[in-house]
Amino acid sequence: MKKILPVIVLYKIRLSDAASFRTLLQQHGVEEFVVYDNSPADFTQEDVEQNHPKAVYVRDVQNSGLPKAYNLAAEVAQQRGFSRLLLLDQDTEFPPEAWRLYHEHADFSGITAPRVVSIAGVAFSPYCPSLLHRSPKGAFSGFTSLRRMLVINSGMSVPVSLFLRVGGYDERVFLDFADFEFQKKLCGENDALCILPFAAVQDCSDDCREKEKVMKRFKIYLRCAQHCRQTTWGEKVSLRFRVLRHTLSLSLRTRSFSFLLLYLKTPLSAS
Repeated sequence: MKKILPVIVLYKIRLSDAASFRTLLQQHGVEEFVVYDNSPADFTQEDVEQNHPKAVYVRDVQNSGLPKAYNLAAEVAQQRGFSRLLLLDQDTEFPPEAWRLYHEHADFSGITAPRVVSIAGVAFSPYCPSLLHRSPKGAFSGFTSLRRMLVINSGMSVPVSLFLRVGGYDERVFLDFADFEFQKKLCGENDALCILPFAAVQDCSDDCREKEKVMKRFKIYLRCAQHCRQTTWGEKVSLRFRVLRHTLSLSLRTRSFSFLLLYLKTPLSAS
């Protein structure tokens, strides 16, 4: 059986310009991967199928989000005989040893993922599933549990059989909270997690202060939050705390109470 099938999700960027493609797939000559392109119809993509004949290219001008891309890629991985799926976004940079380390841990029964830091060097994945969602102190690597730590989507490698067994990603939670919701599902099946001994760098900068643009993105954030599973009192408190903290952060950034007012009018229990 083949080992790892990467899936890279694009939005308004050419494959050749995506950091994860350049530093991981291209760097190591990976030929089989899935490209899920959420770019609008007026964005001209390079001819992926011509330049990468073993890749699967999917164009989704409706911008359906991350879960649909991941769920489709898991089906492709199963059809092509891959044992693991590697999730990549376009803005993650990987060190030279990453591909080797993924393969060295390819037989692990649970999730594998790197530490992820911002361009400024601030660590934000893995993080502890508490109210504050803080990253563990120090450069942690090794074996742990999803009940103790969670990881972001980009860089996560998951067994295809496990992915399909839990029903994949919830496509209603199409952007924010998608990783959190998926890993909660995994906890009921296999909560094993291995943090690999390398750090990826994620360009997560977002300092936009234009109220209209920030509000449009905030409405998407709230829609995703509404569909998060809240089966326990703890999950309800944690979700509301996270959303309120984000709301207050945007209010301060834009100097507007509109975000707080929308938060107060939005029920977080649609699912």
